[in-house]
Amino acid sequence: MTDTQTIKDRLDIVQIIGEYLPIKKAGANWKGRCPFHNEKSPSFMVHQDKQIWHCFGCGKGGDVFSFVQEMEGLTFPEALRLLAKRAGVEVDTFASEINQSQRNRLLEINTAAAYFFHRFLLDMDAAKPARDYLERRELKKQTILDWQVGYIPDQWELLTKYLLKKGFGIDDLVAAGLTIKRDGADSVSGRGYYDRFRGRVMFPISDTHGNVVGFTGRVLVETENSGGKYVNTPQTLLYDKSRVLYGLHKAKAEIKAKDLAVLVEGQMDVIACHQAGMTNVIAASGTALTTEQIKLIKRYTSNIAIAFDADLAGQKAGMRGIEVALEEGLRVKIISIPDGFAKDADECLKKDPAVWFQAVEKATNVMDWYFATTLTGLNRHDAQAKQRAAAILLEQISRLPYAIERDDWLKRLGDELTIEPSILREESKKIKRTRPAGDSRHERAPLATSQPVAPDSLLIHLARDFWSLLLNFPEHYGALSASLRKEYFADPAVGSLYEKAQSLYNESSSLIVETLRARLALDGTAEALDILLLHPYSSTVEVNTNTVKKELEQLLARLHEESRRERGKEIQQEIVAAEKQGDAARLEALLIELQSL
Repeated sequence: MTDTQTIKDRLDIVQIIGEYLPIKKAGANWKGRCPFHNEKSPSFMVHQDKQIWHCFGCGKGGDVFSFVQEMEGLTFPEALRLLAKRAGVEVDTFASEINQSQRNRLLEINTAAAYFFHRFLLDMDAAKPARDYLERRELKKQTILDWQVGYIPDQWELLTKYLLKKGFGIDDLVAAGLTIKRDGADSVSGRGYYDRFRGRVMFPISDTHGNVVGFTGRVLVETENSGGKYVNTPQTLLYDKSRVLYGLHKAKAEIKAKDLAVLVEGQMDVIACHQAGMTNVIAASGTALTTEQIKLIKRYTSNIAIAFDADLAGQKAGMRGIEVALEEGLRVKIISIPDGFAKDADECLKKDPAVWFQAVEKATNVMDWYFATTLTGLNRHDAQAKQRAAAILLEQISRLPYAIERDDWLKRLGDELTIEPSILREESKKIKRTRPAGDSRHERAPLATSQPVAPDSLLIHLARDFWSLLLNFPEHYGALSASLRKEYFADPAVGSLYEKAQSLYNESSSLIVETLRARLALDGTAEALDILLLHPYSSTVEVNTNTVKKELEQLLARLHEESRRERGKEIQQEIVAAEKQGDAARLEALLIELQSL
């Protein structure tokens, strides 16, 4: 058995795909909206037994490897490594190819660096000030182990020399963002290279699969030359801060279970929440939420509760994050810690965990929060004050993605300010017109990675319906075979399937699906059959053994009519061409064929 087959046998494709997008049981298969193109009606199908997926909207499909490659932007060796780790399989066949991938080399470097930082914190006398600091921050030993918190002393080349001795290349250390190259550095001797992180408590940053992609270093003793309180891994092949959420790899299961993500400001807030037992907590690490981060969250929930720090920078980042979250369709709530009690989740938990848990439980709908903060204390007899308040709230209402919801809030605003909703609607339109291009997304189609796909013809849809039904009830093939015509099956894959099925039936007077698949496999075209078994039958009629024959006959009649109609259109176009060319013989033949139709 190949390594790839072993991995596929140990993984459930429904579970893997279900971690990326919502899918629901649909008969023998699973159905959802395709993540690779814009669509309103679900046409993305997953076959659990055969471990395959296919979208009947954009045509993409494959196995668990191709899905992860598409979703994560990985090469095959990179997807193989990721899924092999998930399946607990040692991969030998592709080992050399995997090792040649720079992405995988950088993952190995980050893993080694995280281990170095962590063991230094736990084992070295020089790390005692860091251990004392973490003790003051009330981090338990198990928490430090769980989050692989580390430390590196204030030395110039300690990590770089360690990693070079482990056999990693200096260029890869620079590419990983762990080593900085001075001007005139010599890669042969190693001179002119130094560690980016020095004298810092280290927090590994992981992707959704738990792979370490970067680090945040918190300085232990701030000096003029320490380079700021926090230093992060720069943009690398692995790390893009706009595409990573701290703690998501640990929080995603609980987020899905509770149908809620709690967003806090920094790493210590996340760790403190998890230590206290609230494990659906993540952080954007001091930056405003981005569209890519929201795409990650939406894999697990459409509900988010946001707590931002009491300082101005935290509030601004939180506000920007709220705006993007609203525009992308998340249902947003605001967590409010009692005024003056604590500045963030970590501090609140240290003072009284019950206050934090209650604040999350009583989080306020974001629009209620906007209304309360804007209208509290407003002089409703001051026309200018009402105008300013309306402008603030209309800006936020216009970001809501759904028209009915927007209109409901416009009516409420009209009631609050005694202004006609029609006037507010006009004002709202002005805001949408004056907002910079690309700033508003609430009228966009759902997030997708490609342009909308042109729909297939009705004839192709009917053919797929016919075969998806017939392959599930092959005992009816004999009664229908004499009426089938290749011109009914314009899709080449379906046409080939028809020819093989007809040939098989002529030989054995029966149609056995597994035999047909084996014959198609000889030409490498068995996938067409499996895709048709996945095809979502579009009829609203509940088909069973008693009604299937009638349904197939009706489909066949529709195939005949649609094929005749399409051929009629083609003939009319050919008649126009024949007239222009003065081809009388061709024109006469076409007219006769059209009359026969």
